[in-house]
Amino acid sequence: MAARRSILTTLLAVVLIAGLTGYLPTAEAAKKKKKRVERTAEAQYVGFSGFRGAVEGACDAPPAGCVILPIEKGERFVSVEVADSAGQPVWASVYTYGYSDPSTTHEHVCGASEEPLAIAPGVTELVVVLTQTTGGATSPCVGPATVGTVTATFSNLP
Repeated sequence: MAARRSILTTLLAVVLIAGLTGYLPTAEAAKKKKKRVERTAEAQYVGFSGFRGAVEGACDAPPAGCVILPIEKGERFVSVEVADSAGQPVWASVYTYGYSDPSTTHEHVCGASEEPLAIAPGVTELVVVLTQTTGGATSPCVGPATVGTVTATFSNLP
């Protein structure tokens, strides 16, 4: 009985000392900060699909003028880069809210997105339509889309 009491006393002393010196996990330490998880996907395109602001083409036959990339579970943001073989930045419409036709709400990219774009809940595929801008209210991109690659970096955090 004395030996058991001695072991309990020793264990209690160790726990108290560890707690006072900060070696026991705290509630904040138990909460782990969410890690950024990224995935990169690429797709090739050929040509452009209409003229932005005039007759924007639909994404009917990828890779002709558009690409479609699957969005995986947990991916909430995407950064898009369009690398055209002509070497000039090209205009793209990025459908992060879902796609049904060219008039669906979308984001505009000239060569690359400046910051990650939020993906709407429930969207399962990213549609990127390459268009030739006509200028107007927005600054035109330098070159028309010819042949190239759309690179999308998906992530769970911005």
